[in-house]
Amino acid sequence: MFTLSVDIPGISLRQLAATALLAAAIPTSLLAADEAEYEFLSSASGAFVPTRIVDSEAMPYKRAEDSTTGWGIKMLFEAPGGGGLRMLDVPPGAEGAKVHYHDFHEWAYNIAGDFTNNESTHPDQVSGPLQRFRAGDFLSRPPYSLHGGEKDRQKFMASQVGAVIMIMEESGVDGGTWCVDPDCRSEDGESLGMKFNPDYKDVTYWSTPRIIDTWEDMPWQAMQEYPGLNIKHLVDDPSHGFRATMWFLEAGAATPDFMKPSYFKEAHQFNFVINGDLKIQAYSAPGEPAETYDLRQHYLMDSAPMSIAGLVDENATEGGAVWLEVTYAKGTTWTEELARIEQATYVSEKSQ
Repeated sequence: MFTLSVDIPGISLRQLAATALLAAAIPTSLLAADEAEYEFLSSASGAFVPTRIVDSEAMPYKRAEDSTTGWGIKMLFEAPGGGGLRMLDVPPGAEGAKVHYHDFHEWAYNIAGDFTNNESTHPDQVSGPLQRFRAGDFLSRPPYSLHGGEKDRQKFMASQVGAVIMIMEESGVDGGTWCVDPDCRSEDGESLGMKFNPDYKDVTYWSTPRIIDTWEDMPWQAMQEYPGLNIKHLVDDPSHGFRATMWFLEAGAATPDFMKPSYFKEAHQFNFVINGDLKIQAYSAPGEPAETYDLRQHYLMDSAPMSIAGLVDENATEGGAVWLEVTYAKGTTWTEELARIEQATYVSEKSQ
């Protein structure tokens, strides 16, 4: 991305290259900064808020000091009311959990490796349907969807090679996660990360998740009106104000008008680059100078309501880009009532 042809005493070209890569998402005006971080905020003024960009590859995993499992967590987005978007590092041989469910919606995308869930349709079901999630799998799990059950009884379903998973839990896990197996409690009755619901048999409906192998089972659909742009419709659910889409913009394709800088008044959107490169622009307010950012593999663009960002007008990708776009009509949770995602408000570039 950067051409390094200068000589700086005491600093190798390899060190310069590493610094340049880490700085890929910094606005051009800040490229001379001494340190490159993994989280960046665009400028904002008036009623507008910053667009947030996270280089998840540069973000370190956090691991509990007393952990015996080796799992790692990167918190990409933390919701004000609990929950958030996390990246999980699952070690090889990892099992799942006891059979449990949430009273909130969650979604996930498998970035690499494999992980297993026992997708039960009844709390008394011992095994199956067994689901081994692999790279490219997308999951949308409604509330009251039973899963888990591998731990201590399904050894053959343990992760074969480990996994990297991006998962959005829309509420606090500790407060909204229930198990149907009394063994999820310790000997003194304390919860082991989830609570046993002794009245689970009173639940009148157990939901099932939407699981899509986006690599094998859903081919790209070309958008004829936008040559070089392809789409996969994963979820479009106005009854809960939720939409998930995958996009593929081919190298050299013109920037679609609807992907140019805009903002929502209430909707919240996440864009995660699965592979490739994207060049975006953010604005502190309409009519203000644009700030340009280069996004690479596994960058996250977090666009809260009243944050202005979108693809640049020309040459938005050099080699092509595939990304996952998830949009909420309000906040970052399923709505309880019909909530159609609003149309974006577009801005035109006045100056650079």
